[in-house]
Amino acid sequence: MDYPVWYVPFVTAPMLIPAVAIPHVIVAQFAVGGGFLLADLVRRAYGTGNEALLACLRRLARFFVLLTLVFGAVTGVGIWWTIGLTSPETTSALIHTFVFGWASEWVAFLVELAAAFAFYALWDRLPPRQHVAVGWVYAIAAWVSLVLITGITAFMLTSGSWTPQRGFFTAFFNPSFVPQVLLRSGGSLALAALGIGLFVSLQALATAHKDLLIGWISRWALLGMGLLLAGGVWYLLVMPEHATLNLLRAPMLLIMLLLNLAVTLAVIVALAVGHAAGSAWLTPPSAFFLVLAGIVAITTGEFIREGARKPYRIENYILAPGVRVAEVPQFHEQGFIARTPWLRAYLQARLPGFDPARLAALPAPQQETVGEGIFRYHCASCHALWGYNGMVPLVLPWTPELVAHATQHLHLTNPAMPPWLGNEAERQALTAYLVQLGRRGR
Repeated sequence: MDYPVWYVPFVTAPMLIPAVAIPHVIVAQFAVGGGFLLADLVRRAYGTGNEALLACLRRLARFFVLLTLVFGAVTGVGIWWTIGLTSPETTSALIHTFVFGWASEWVAFLVELAAAFAFYALWDRLPPRQHVAVGWVYAIAAWVSLVLITGITAFMLTSGSWTPQRGFFTAFFNPSFVPQVLLRSGGSLALAALGIGLFVSLQALATAHKDLLIGWISRWALLGMGLLLAGGVWYLLVMPEHATLNLLRAPMLLIMLLLNLAVTLAVIVALAVGHAAGSAWLTPPSAFFLVLAGIVAITTGEFIREGARKPYRIENYILAPGVRVAEVPQFHEQGFIARTPWLRAYLQARLPGFDPARLAALPAPQQETVGEGIFRYHCASCHALWGYNGMVPLVLPWTPELVAHATQHLHLTNPAMPPWLGNEAERQALTAYLVQLGRRGR
């Protein structure tokens, strides 16, 4: 807890991460899958010698470059901004653990940028074989970038046998690495096929040309859905016990899981029908709803991955409040405030002359002020006051005795919560603050 918290009362600061990250993931997966589809579609179009198909694909490439590179780059920077503010301990740990991985990903991203611009800008200047080769360079570089990022994000859920003394490769090749690569690769191909299908449905092309494109696209989509199913089953099998328990216990996560499965199956059926029926079936409305279904599948999948991690930010290494698991005994021994310098500074600004050692002797209003500060650093990483995961509605029907019992046994009250990290006087201050929250909410 060496950093101050960014406190957002109504949604919690960490909820701002998915607000930026999920749109980025959607576009990034479209970019990865779209690279493979574009390279293959252009290769096939050159093989037919059909100028109308090539003109359509050129328009697609222009849209593709603008969406994936411009929007993708901006939201990628936004992710670093939000995680640095909301989860500085976790961000620092990921940077230090995966220095080689981040460096490799940035190299892959530079290759990806250069190849994407060259693929579009040199459309009429390169011979067909070289033009297609540039498309494949982009596709492979984008996929390598996906693999590198997936290894790092998978580590947060399944750290496996890694310890701070073990190296990069132990962390990177963690238990959920391969299934998550299959999931993201399959999702990328499927989403790209759905997005390009929508684009094709809006084009003024002859029916025979649309039939060709839809047939080619559908094969990639069905391959993607196969990878998704294989990766999804494997992913559920390697999930840690606490993550599986979260899925079964938390109603929101269970709803998200069922919605994800239902949407995935619906898209598989729709793609199979579309592959057989051709462009007559893929109208703009049906194509739009298929893209929307793909977006829902990715969004629910990301929500599940993030929610299942609790009470950890990095499994068995960093807890939700940003405290390393190895430091928990020191927090119990020395106190939460003593181990959290920015909280100490906050309380001393609110209560001049504040001394953590005399906390139990403070009057009730001042203890509640201390409890509010502890709430911000210990609890606000998951709980808002109102709104998403709001604490006021939660404690509203609770008696003071129930609040006290819950703070004493946090991880038993809810397995998704970390253990209590402070001393007894601090726990009583937090209890007093939560009791007052319940009374104000009545």
